Amino acid sequence: MRAGILIVVGALGAMAPALGGDAEPAPWPGALDLRKAITIKSERVAVDPRELEAAGVASGTFTPPRRTRGASPSFPDQAARAGAQGRVLLECRINESGAVDACQVAHSVHPALDRAAADAIRHWKYEPARVKGQPRSIVAQFLMIFSLQ
Repeated sequence: MRAGILIVVGALGAMAPALGGDAEPAPWPGALDLRKAITIKSERVAVDPRELEAAGVASGTFTPPRRTRGASPSFPDQAARAGAQGRVLLECRINESGAVDACQVAHSVHPALDRAAADAIRHWKYEPARVKGQPRSIVAQFLMIFSLQ
């Protein structure tokens, strides 16, 4: 059996109830909550202008974050032996310097998978999001799908 990881990263607020993440998110002081406005899939970022406007940001003034460094997580042997697979949903803040400085698991699959996902994301580096040319701290939801193949 070969273990693989499919990584989908993004703002997935609409999917949160289906994944069990129906609770209100933790407060993220000083950060724009753009989980519904931006979707990040690997290095591609899509912006929903309506959701961006709903979050109080004019679409013409927003530049989304761009990942500049970071490796995919490895599939932990412990999780593979247990047959664990599925979606780990995390809420993370990308700060003004582009570092992921806070991350919490919103939907758990297996403790080893949760740790692998969070540890990988915390080491990712971004060109930060910008509003009116100024770097801004934002919050996004990150979804990592771990699949045994």
